[in-house]
Amino acid sequence: MCMKMLPKRPDSGKRVLPPISSDGEKQFIKHIEQSLQDELNTLDSAKATDEERFIVHKNNFSEVIEHVSAYKPLLTAIKAEYESCIETIERGQKEAFFLSGKVKAMAAEQNTLTLYQKRADELENKIAIVKADNERLTSELKAIHEAAEEKLKSCRPQEEVSSQDKVEPDTPRRHIPGLSLEESTDIPRLKKELSNLELMLQNVQLSRSKQYKPRWRQDELKHHLASKSNAKDHVSEQNQQLKARNLKLHVALDALRAYYRDGYINMSPAEFVTLALTRSASKMSLKSHETASTFEDDDPTKEREAELLLDYIDQFNDLFEEKRFSDAAMHAANSPRGILRNPETLARFKSVLVSPGEQTPLLMYCEALIASVPAVGVMPDAETSLECVKAALYEDRLDLIMHWLARNRLTVSEPLGHLLYNYTLKKPQDVTLQCLPLAQAVYMRVGAHIQAAVCMVKQSKLHAMMEYARSAKFTSAAYLGVLVASPSLALAELLIQPIEGSAAATLGTVVSRLLATEHHQIGLQLLERLQSGGLGIDVKDVVFRDEKMTLSSWTRIIQVCQETGLQRLAIELLAAVTVMKSIHSARATLEM
Repeated sequence: MCMKMLPKRPDSGKRVLPPISSDGEKQFIKHIEQSLQDELNTLDSAKATDEERFIVHKNNFSEVIEHVSAYKPLLTAIKAEYESCIETIERGQKEAFFLSGKVKAMAAEQNTLTLYQKRADELENKIAIVKADNERLTSELKAIHEAAEEKLKSCRPQEEVSSQDKVEPDTPRRHIPGLSLEESTDIPRLKKELSNLELMLQNVQLSRSKQYKPRWRQDELKHHLASKSNAKDHVSEQNQQLKARNLKLHVALDALRAYYRDGYINMSPAEFVTLALTRSASKMSLKSHETASTFEDDDPTKEREAELLLDYIDQFNDLFEEKRFSDAAMHAANSPRGILRNPETLARFKSVLVSPGEQTPLLMYCEALIASVPAVGVMPDAETSLECVKAALYEDRLDLIMHWLARNRLTVSEPLGHLLYNYTLKKPQDVTLQCLPLAQAVYMRVGAHIQAAVCMVKQSKLHAMMEYARSAKFTSAAYLGVLVASPSLALAELLIQPIEGSAAATLGTVVSRLLATEHHQIGLQLLERLQSGGLGIDVKDVVFRDEKMTLSSWTRIIQVCQETGLQRLAIELLAAVTVMKSIHSARATLEM
């Protein structure tokens, strides 16, 4: 299409655009102006940037270029020049901003170095002050030590000082462990501490002489016991031979009496005795038992043994009356034939009252009783073991109980586990963590699996509890019993999680059980987790896959959800329960 020549302006001689004559062009111009004005007003109200205003003008100019096809090349070139100029200006502004920032940073560099140098000077001054304080405190501490030594030397007798200087001239002086500096210079306090140390030394020496012996002494006693045992066997063998000989003499004497009484003349007395012994072999065998029992009844060693037992008991009574309870406990624990290892002796030690802070005679007896188990070969029965543990717990001696259980010196029972578990109630955390494993060990030995699992939960060993429960073949009721005994949200979530294809308990039974106890808050937390999707379980699956829950139980859970604001969960549960109820009704109708 040929482009018409533009008319020239009279004053300049340049060509000008023809005037807009058609109505369509005027309408387009009005549309562009109105659109431009609206967009600019919108940007002004939103406090837009100049770049956004430029984009608006750019877009409207592009529309004009597209509409006026005759001048499109010219207008496109003009637009390109304007955009290139604007981009150059923007690039220059960005470079100017970057350079200004760089100049500011270079100007502040010197100021930063000055501040660092000032901070280093301040730290050096502080270090010098700290060193001066340390030197001053060291000198003061040295002066205090010298004053304390002078005070001790002035209070100590002169001859003791001279003897101490002769014996230990180079012994360094140090603080007494457990005493402060003021207590170390207090003479009455030092005398009291010295008396306590002397008493402790006496007790240690006494216990060493009474309770402990060197190993060579043990070997010597074993050798002596073996020789005595061999001598006893030899004497017993001789005794049996003498008893058999005595029995034969009795038979021969009876035969001779019968011979002379009846007047046998066809044989000699020796032949008659031999015949009597031969013919009455079986009769003599039966009679030998009666004769042996008669000899045993008349055995003087039994009388001697009874006298020794009585003397042993008298010696125990003397020790007890003299309040030498430690010796009496050792004496009773090592009594022959366990004559004093009985409930009566335990009750006697239990009846003794002592001052607070002192070791009870009952615990002394229990320690001696259990320590003698390897030598005696008989463990205390369940009741005695329970009393021993009670005595140790009364004095907070968990170390003894731990040693006894580790050495298998007690007869464990379920009441013993209950005793250890109840001891942890209202106790500090460190005591609880020491005693709960002991109760768990007792429960596991006696087969009280639920109580053992509760102990594991109390120790936060949830996964170990699940492993133990699977090995013990827990039922759903057993799992719920553990949850009620030691409720927690973590345990409840663990029970409803499927492990190896099946969960330990369903969510419905867990929530229903928790809502029926004083720990209903944990059940509500579990419902909140279900509503928020934190459990990763669909509500419909919870209802449809739980065949053990009744409709009344679900109704109770729905009511609780409504009361606590869990409306969405209540609606979903109600819909699922309604569908399940309809399915059950239809199934019942079909079966009829």
